[in-house]
Amino acid sequence: MSQKRVFPVYLAAWPLMAVIGILNGMLRTYGYGPSMNELAAHQISTVLGVVFFGLFIWFLTGYRKTSSSGQALSVGLMWLGLTLC
Repeated sequence: MSQKRVFPVYLAAWPLMAVIGILNGMLRTYGYGPSMNELAAHQISTVLGVVFFGLFIWFLTGYRKTSSSGQALSVGLMWLGLTLC
């Protein structure tokens, strides 16, 4: 599968991952967070974030697989660059 067909999908997925992160924070702030101490809420939020992102990326890679580990690394570096900018 060419980079032209893979990268637009993964580029379009990045804003959706930002939405997942925001929703995870809202769930913590308005859901379970007020009923527990800060450390416990942070730990639960971290676990849920890993699960939510993991599921999203699992579905995404099922929809459009990268053709090599180098291409997967390029996607990861692209996401890292977008996150840091």
